[in-house]
Amino acid sequence: GGYCIDTLSESAAWTLRSLLGDPCSPLQSCVNPDPIVKKTVACCKNVLKGYWQSLKIDLTDEGEFWIEEARRKRALAPLVNDHVRPAQYDLTPTLVVKQTEEQKLKIQQDVKHALELAPHRKPLERGRTLIVYDEAMKKFSSRNHCERPGRIEAIWRGLRNSGLDQRCTMISSRYATKEEILLVHSDMFYEFLKSTKTATRRELSELKGALRSIEYSNDVFDNALLATGSCLNMVDAIMSNEGGNGFAIVRPPGHHAHCSMDYGFCYFNNVSVCARYLQKNYNLQRILIVDFDYHMGDGVKDVFYEDPGVLYISLHCADAFPPNEGHPKDSGKDKGLGFNVNIGWLSFDPPAVDADYINAFHHVVLPMAYEYNPEFVLVCAGFDAAEGDRIGWGKLSTCAYSQMTHMLLSLANGRVLEVLEGGYCLSQLNVCGSACVATLLGDPPVRCSEDAAKYPQDLVSLRTIDLIKNIHRPFWSSLFSIPVQGDSAIDQLAESLEQKAMIKN
Repeated sequence: GGYCIDTLSESAAWTLRSLLGDPCSPLQSCVNPDPIVKKTVACCKNVLKGYWQSLKIDLTDEGEFWIEEARRKRALAPLVNDHVRPAQYDLTPTLVVKQTEEQKLKIQQDVKHALELAPHRKPLERGRTLIVYDEAMKKFSSRNHCERPGRIEAIWRGLRNSGLDQRCTMISSRYATKEEILLVHSDMFYEFLKSTKTATRRELSELKGALRSIEYSNDVFDNALLATGSCLNMVDAIMSNEGGNGFAIVRPPGHHAHCSMDYGFCYFNNVSVCARYLQKNYNLQRILIVDFDYHMGDGVKDVFYEDPGVLYISLHCADAFPPNEGHPKDSGKDKGLGFNVNIGWLSFDPPAVDADYINAFHHVVLPMAYEYNPEFVLVCAGFDAAEGDRIGWGKLSTCAYSQMTHMLLSLANGRVLEVLEGGYCLSQLNVCGSACVATLLGDPPVRCSEDAAKYPQDLVSLRTIDLIKNIHRPFWSSLFSIPVQGDSAIDQLAESLEQKAMIKN
């Protein structure tokens, strides 16, 4: 179907653009779902949840589903014809819907408004996906430490062996300036880390933060500056339309770093500096940060805990490092209340699988993201929840990382920057990094294996998602829940819809 020429032509054109790999047009409003839509969805879930494990959400809801007697009335335009309704219709003649001039004008205005809001990005000057990688980031090294130079080398080798590097556009690296670092970090911490450049071996040994999982060398300051600055170069390139999205192969990681303290292998908080940089230099009002590292990014959380201009969503193991962080109940403060989302799996025994993360995306991440309507998406891309990583004990495959990347590309006009965080199994870094880059390039996302797609039968992950929805439902209307009890409500809704259909006919 489709019989309004203006909307038909534009819809067909945008559909074709999406099929060609262009970014989707952002949804303009997902704030208040229609009450009848909510109830219809609830009825469908109630009928089907006995057959599909992924629909067993909202397990704690109680109450009886009800359908209002006074149904919403929809104005139906009369058909232009002069005959009595026959036993059967001859569909050859065209039935024309009679519209008033006011209705025609409103349709024209709605179409014009939609076209004005739709992004009309110019053709990319170079390749769709940007990459930054610099051998100089391998200088900082600590003997026998898991955060080692081979991590970024493994990802780069995977891209070269698969030929993905030839399909991407390389962006030059650079060092971040002090002014840029101070967007997030304190001057005192900046000067402290700078002092390690000239410290003696003994002084560095004394500085070592064993409890904070931190190592120092004469190269760490420059290496951290190079990682952050390279990410900022990627931000500028994406915002200037040199590319549509990007992957930053950088180290050291950053999502544990606090404003005045390094922590958990992290020194400067790369992603947080990028977000503040976007706010300051590009005046962005809504930035989404998704963190799928095995460990919760406590540094990112602290930076934006009171800031509604950044929606931070982390998927992690709630009982892992850092201690006493990442519980689902930690949801932000003051104006930032509801903008800090911790999808912390309450149990990693058995370990989380692809289906758990994808289910969390479908039920929490994407509904909130569409409602938030971000202007830019930053990803803390940690791969330590991958199977075989001994720092994280997850069982994720390349499918999960590819699918999550694919889903995020539907947001923010495709402006997505993935920044390497954790991940310490070199073979998994090799394949998972390549899977993400291939997806950013527009290749079909990796299909999950039959075993990886199966949902766990103990319902632990489903209850975790249910808990998250209950905590954040007061702040996000897209996380709506309609209590359902019994099948009579389903029959009642079906009967009501049948009656409405008869009235139309």
